[in-house]
Amino acid sequence: MFPFGQKGQKIKGTMVVMQKNVLDINSITSVGGIVDQGLGFIGSAVDALTFAATKISIQLISATKADGGKGKIGKSTNLRGKITLPTLGAGEQAYDVNFEWDSDFGIPGAFYIKNFMQNEFYLKSLILEDIPNHGTIHFVCNSWVYNSKNYKTDRIFFANNTYLPSETPAPLLKYREEELKNVRGDGTGERKEWDRIYDYDVYNDLGNPDSGDKYARPVLGGSALPYPRRGRTGRGKTRKDPNSEKPSDFVYLPRDEAFGHLKSSDFLAYGIKSVSQDVLPVLTDAFDGNILSLEFDNFAEVRKLYEGGVTLPTNFLSKIAPIPVIKEIFRTDGEQFLKYPPPKVMQVDKSAWMTDEEFARETIAGLNPNVIKIIEEFPLSSKLDTQAYGDHTCIIAKEHLEPNLGGLTVEQAIQNKKLFILDHHDYLIPYLRKINANTTKTYATRTIFFLKDDGTLTPLAIELSKPHPQGEEYGPVSEVYVPASEGVEAYIWLLAKAYVVVNDACYHQIISHWYHIMNWKLDPCN
Repeated sequence: MFPFGQKGQKIKGTMVVMQKNVLDINSITSVGGIVDQGLGFIGSAVDALTFAATKISIQLISATKADGGKGKIGKSTNLRGKITLPTLGAGEQAYDVNFEWDSDFGIPGAFYIKNFMQNEFYLKSLILEDIPNHGTIHFVCNSWVYNSKNYKTDRIFFANNTYLPSETPAPLLKYREEELKNVRGDGTGERKEWDRIYDYDVYNDLGNPDSGDKYARPVLGGSALPYPRRGRTGRGKTRKDPNSEKPSDFVYLPRDEAFGHLKSSDFLAYGIKSVSQDVLPVLTDAFDGNILSLEFDNFAEVRKLYEGGVTLPTNFLSKIAPIPVIKEIFRTDGEQFLKYPPPKVMQVDKSAWMTDEEFARETIAGLNPNVIKIIEEFPLSSKLDTQAYGDHTCIIAKEHLEPNLGGLTVEQAIQNKKLFILDHHDYLIPYLRKINANTTKTYATRTIFFLKDDGTLTPLAIELSKPHPQGEEYGPVSEVYVPASEGVEAYIWLLAKAYVVVNDACYHQIISHWYHIMNWKLDPCN
């Protein structure tokens, strides 16, 4: 039993929290508003101090004194009054809390916390001050705490000290083991938003066979189709396929791992909805009534986003001033909305991005330069199975290249290591028909670059290929485009370069980044 009050000593603490309603679009900045959300009554007159004192309880846990092999647990205490601190950020609130203490309890190293409110709150930190013979102890929490009924065990937080497992204070070892068990889970049950469990499963929820056979998808993962695992959700199985999990609009992610409140997509979505009556008419006028379209009508509409955004009514921001994220979206400098910082290239020349020199420079300076290869043979061949896909030999010919080789022949340029290729062809062809079945279209691309005497690259030709309408086995339908600076040919050449850029970006995300470099190699597989 923890002996309290022998010397009447107190440990003073300060807890910093954020309430859920701070993240709501109708942000209530007053303490009374926080009480209303906590109790579930809008407009309630319940006093904030009563709310804090009765709805959140804390128990300290000793890191130096044990009871039955575990650190001693102190008496439960509640938050007291709201206090003001100069370091508080927007939406943050600090509360005073006092703990009874005596020397037999030792030095606190963790604490339990219980939330008896209807809504969750965000616990930022707890600081204990003037611990006898020790000083100050910091608990950096940064975690959502839900109603205690949602948890099988009490939420625990540890002091901001790092230990190797062998150096962890003995009274805290079992608490650490229990917390690790809690976040690992036991592989059972359906995940809820308040869970903190990291468990893994195969990708068995990509389709919905209950909606029809065409919506069924194979399970990714396992020996048949090896693939990185996803976070386990534990939803029920579909009626038609016991190996597939029922789909859901709720995507489980431990709440603490989601974007912070200033990046919350839900918050942004509701924010835009709340102001749509004022903003949409302005946007509609700015984009010639085409704001809901997925396309820009012309380059002027694109440049408008960089040259001043969209002017909003002068009194508009005053209506949303309490909302930090919306204030950032709807900039206060000139009441301009959707104003993006112009790229450095556009700051020098608005048309510089259209040049061949800039196209080549961005290919090298971008995220995916490692896929550019030197050309060692010509014409360029394909590794695709000719029986399944036909002849995919590149149709770029010497006649397309030699006019811009500075007097060199193709053979001489290859010998002098001056020809390079950005090849987005073979890997894309097997998927191209499926991709082009959607409203957006693309081509497989091959782009040949020439290394000039000044050390820079310039594009010489681009091959665009699409599937043959009669079938894959007939080979591709391909066209070759060469640089042009005037007329319709110049815009077609610009469009060809755009298809190359799209393929290069997609290859970087899916192949270079996801497959070759980082993500899936760090994910558990089975």
